[in-house]
Amino acid sequence: MPHSCLSFQRPSFDVKLQENEAKKLLKEHGLTVPQRGLDGDKEYVVKAQVLANHRKENGGIKFAKGEKQAKALEKEIKGTQLEGQDIQDVLIEEKIDFQEEYYVSFTYDTETRKPALIFSKEGGTGIENREVSKLPLEDTSQFRFRQFLAENGFEGKEIIKLGMELQKLFEAFLEADGRLLEINPLAKTDDGYVILDAMMDLDDDASYRHSWDYPERSAFDREKTSREIRAKKIDENDHRGVAGKYTELEGDIGMMLAGGGASLTNMDALIACGGKPANYTEYGGNPPTEKVYKLSKVIMSKELNGLWHVGGTANNTDVLRTMKGFVQALEEEKPDYPIVIRRDGPNADEAFELLREKKEELDLNMKLFRNDTPMTETAETLMEMVEAFKEDEK
Repeated sequence: MPHSCLSFQRPSFDVKLQENEAKKLLKEHGLTVPQRGLDGDKEYVVKAQVLANHRKENGGIKFAKGEKQAKALEKEIKGTQLEGQDIQDVLIEEKIDFQEEYYVSFTYDTETRKPALIFSKEGGTGIENREVSKLPLEDTSQFRFRQFLAENGFEGKEIIKLGMELQKLFEAFLEADGRLLEINPLAKTDDGYVILDAMMDLDDDASYRHSWDYPERSAFDREKTSREIRAKKIDENDHRGVAGKYTELEGDIGMMLAGGGASLTNMDALIACGGKPANYTEYGGNPPTEKVYKLSKVIMSKELNGLWHVGGTANNTDVLRTMKGFVQALEEEKPDYPIVIRRDGPNADEAFELLREKKEELDLNMKLFRNDTPMTETAETLMEMVEAFKEDEK
């Protein structure tokens, strides 16, 4: 059976900022953004604050002449939806006249394994179809930015002025522990450069270095669910292994994925077999029993029709230690839906003896596999059990 489904995108674990939040952060780093709020009878831009692309084309960005019209547009936009997201907040700021608009972003380049500047002399909508230049970055020195701008056709004082702006943006990206900073457009005005729109993703793993107070958002651009928030707390103040990476999905098959290396393959295998994951998660790095127990409880707290606990052969993770946490959750939840476990590694003999005991004791609908059975094959076994379970439930 082919396991090539590409419909699942592995969630990243970033803190995704809305435009108003990103602009506030950049302003704190000395960068210029339009004045926010109403201040007399001037022209304004009224923007829906949602994490969505193409806001302007979808009616999420409108222009107003005067305070009265701006307020009317705010009322018109607020409370509606854009790409399925509720618009709860609207940003009103002054409309800026500009001469040129550039596209600027900073991210990490997988080819060079360094941060990189992505730049285009033509910003604004449709940037996906325009030519861009990339500059891998070693440090925040001014020289390399100026050299890059000269290579891209800039001349005279603009090389110095724009180079300083790029340097400040890069410093803000590094100091904030950004994974992505996208400015589109960066506008050139008579008074300097102004950030007209900004998108920023922060590295959640670096949150301990900052006093962030942003709303909890998932990798799918929505507010985090209560389960996602519970799972995140598992790793807080406890750095023994990882067990708090949980993203809730819409399916009915609980996923207990051990180790990250094969997780995507296993997700694809389940989908190819007709299963719909209820969540994406990973645990690894030899987490203690109590952390695996807490993660198991989060996964089992959702209404499920099956549970797949799957992972390769562990090198450093004590399988018995982690399975004790899983078993503790089974003892409390006593699920009646099918469960398939495929795991191996240190102390697996003892772990599987424990699982067999609990299967009998709790009368669980559970099948166990070691590393002599391919991981993806056990997805097919689980889905056969799930189909039988659903038939019995009718």
